Amino acid sequence: MATGMVQKRDGAEEEISNLNQLVKTLEDAFEKLRKAYEKRDPENFNRSKAILIQTQRRIFEIAK
Repeated sequence: MATGMVQKRDGAEEEISNLNQLVKTLEDAFEKLRKAYEKRDPENFNRSKAILIQTQRRIFEIAK
């Protein structure tokens, strides 16, 4: 029984670690999106927007 508790905790820690990485990715993508907008660079803007959307979806999936 104790092993199950450890596995659940390890799984939760892994999910938290994954979420932290995804949040960092989200922050980086948002900064790139902002810079692309300021430079009026549609190619990088669209690329950054796609990364933002993909990352948000992954966060929502983990949070379910």
